[in-house]
Amino acid sequence: MIESIVAPILIVSGLGLFAGIGLSIATIIFDKPADKKEEALKEVLPGINCGACGFTGCEGYAQAMAANEAEANLCTPGGIDVQTQLAELLGTAIGDYRRTAAFVHCNGTCNHTKEKMDYAGAETCYGAAQIFGGPGSCQFGCMGYGDCEAVCAYDAIHIKNGVAVVDEERCIGCLECITACPKQLIRMLPAAEISAVVCSNHERGGGVKKLCEVGCIACSKCVRSCPVQAITMEDSLAVIDPELCTNCGSCIEVCPQNCIVEVGSSVKVG
Repeated sequence: MIESIVAPILIVSGLGLFAGIGLSIATIIFDKPADKKEEALKEVLPGINCGACGFTGCEGYAQAMAANEAEANLCTPGGIDVQTQLAELLGTAIGDYRRTAAFVHCNGTCNHTKEKMDYAGAETCYGAAQIFGGPGSCQFGCMGYGDCEAVCAYDAIHIKNGVAVVDEERCIGCLECITACPKQLIRMLPAAEISAVVCSNHERGGGVKKLCEVGCIACSKCVRSCPVQAITMEDSLAVIDPELCTNCGSCIEVCPQNCIVEVGSSVKVG
């Protein structure tokens, strides 16, 4: 009777011991030694794993840099200090640094737009957008339910008078608000020293004025005034190339709708 119990126990124990020895040997054979450069790069990174660099968190970015597959200037949250340290570890130049932040391309506040219907659904931008583009008169505009505000862990974006507004000083460029906006109104731009269009309406002329008092009417005055050809009309909407813009202010002066502002100035109409 005892032998019938002991034998299975010995067999199972032996198999476990054999498996353990096998795993230990495999670990020794296949273990990849730590990449010292990769570890050093990871130590410098902020560790918030926001994905703003385009990689799967700080570890993925460190691996890419260590393999010479990424530059040192992609960590927006870390700013110039982190980027400088990364460049030193990689032995490369950091290049020109321009801090970026999220920017909302809409200024259709409650003072400038109207409601086209009474909405009684879920009080989220995503939910409202499913019903004829939302309750606001402009189907392209911010609905102000704060999906972007809800996902921002840095208190950098808030709804003010019906429109999302970004605090450039608090924004770390994590891209969460961009992903949350169902109308794709938020984009990353240099945090200062450029001009931007605070409108996303693709209607034309008089049709825009019926929807929003400060919407782009595609008059092209900004295009003609720009000395460096940084502005183009795309689908009846003025678009400013941040790489070309010198922030001379000519477009702001000629815009009859006041829908172009200097980024970082926190100046919006209404």
